[in-house]
Amino acid sequence: MSDRPRRPDEPETPAQSSPPCYAAEFPGYFGETADGPDLETIERLNALLEAERAGARVLAILRDGLDSRSPVRAVLERLQKDEGANAVALYKTIQRLGGVASHDTGAFVHKTLAIDGLAARLQFVNKGQAWVVRKIEEVLPMVPDDLARSMLDEMRRSHIDNIAACGALLLEGLAD
Repeated sequence: MSDRPRRPDEPETPAQSSPPCYAAEFPGYFGETADGPDLETIERLNALLEAERAGARVLAILRDGLDSRSPVRAVLERLQKDEGANAVALYKTIQRLGGVASHDTGAFVHKTLAIDGLAARLQFVNKGQAWVVRKIEEVLPMVPDDLARSMLDEMRRSHIDNIAACGALLLEGLAD
């Protein structure tokens, strides 16, 4: 600061060394949409996220209850990994779309474990997988983001494949 007197047109405080960042005032600068996230879509994606998290947990529990050499265990391992990967993809997608990802796990875990017998539990798992397919098909037209649509379509296809794999176990009587 100099000792000279301040001119009347000079500000009282010295100018900052760098201007403030106004990026937050420009929608889209940080990757969000100009209008913000579509709350209904985010809610539906969160419901799918909670279901995937529950499915991953159920399949891990069922898998861990089987002998390590069981062919059923290997199938459940693959399905469980799919569910976990889907949960991660949904979580990241919700955040990328500007939403807040849920940390909850759906009630599917308790409902499945309340059923007696592996075959009956796997039939219920398949009903859950079919529910996810329907919910994805409902939300797909609402999602304007190409990356999110692609992820959801891949998730839908993986559930259809997993329904077939689980169904094959049941048909072969391996889950009895």
